[in-house]
Amino acid sequence: MEIKKSKKSKNDKKSKSPKESSVSLKLTALHRKQKEVARVLTLKQEILLKSAISYLEYQEIRAEIERLNGLKELFSRRADKLKQQDK
Repeated sequence: MEIKKSKKSKNDKKSKSPKESSVSLKLTALHRKQKEVARVLTLKQEILLKSAISYLEYQEIRAEIERLNGLKELFSRRADKLKQQDK
């Protein structure tokens, strides 16, 4: 007495998910990157404020914070452009 399980094809699963445009996929990826940059930026700023670090380490962290702030601005400009394209 064997019970056979039905197999669903991969196409059935794919068809159930809503089709997203390439712009919305790019926006999703960009938001994910923005969140990660913001998280690392917050961490670096906390390290800078709470740690007793050497001047060299301070300079390295400040340079990294500046780079991360630049990335944050770049991502927000890209997101704005993509949102305009999506409309």
